[in-house]
Amino acid sequence: MKVTTVIFDLDGLLTDTEKLHCKAYQKTFAEIGFDLREEQYLEHWVRSGQTVHRFVEQHGIPHDSYALRDRKSEIYEQLVEAELRAMPGALELLERLHGHKRMALATSSREDSARCVLRVLGIAHYFEVIATEGSVERLKPHPDIFLYAAERLGVSPAQCVVLEDAEKGILAAHAAGMKSIAVPTEYTKNNDFSKATMVLKSLNDVTLERLRGL
Repeated sequence: MKVTTVIFDLDGLLTDTEKLHCKAYQKTFAEIGFDLREEQYLEHWVRSGQTVHRFVEQHGIPHDSYALRDRKSEIYEQLVEAELRAMPGALELLERLHGHKRMALATSSREDSARCVLRVLGIAHYFEVIATEGSVERLKPHPDIFLYAAERLGVSPAQCVVLEDAEKGILAAHAAGMKSIAVPTEYTKNNDFSKATMVLKSLNDVTLERLRGL
């Protein structure tokens, strides 16, 4: 079936925000005397798609996880305002596909954090549907958020291709019955992308011709 719809991840795919998420969590945990290492963040949040609630539970941290999450969001939005950068080729890709493919955004980020990023970059208008953490009960690697986006658009999973930078997103796309393109970053280059339809080095390599060939 012809691909009519592109569903984008946000963090690490369109925006260079994984390092900002990591820095925000590190600052949050430092305030309570816990040293969060980058490799812990990458494995727990980026690769596995787990939550701060689970991290607090696993490490026996005697603090309210919801308060920590709110503090992290506050710090993160400050970092976004000061340091946010689009990934190479991201803005050009959105413009390249605009008017040719329907586009949605599906991110595990909180809505306020995602909206902040979209506002700073000025890219919200490209997406017909924006799905965030609160849109579904289960996040990536479960397929729910991609299926939610497709349902909101009124398209079938077979008409969708997902663009992702991390293993959890590729697994979610595969479970949703959607094609997927992985564009690994320095943080996710060692993830397992065997379920991806295609792996590309850069968003600059995502062309209309490639999408038509899927």
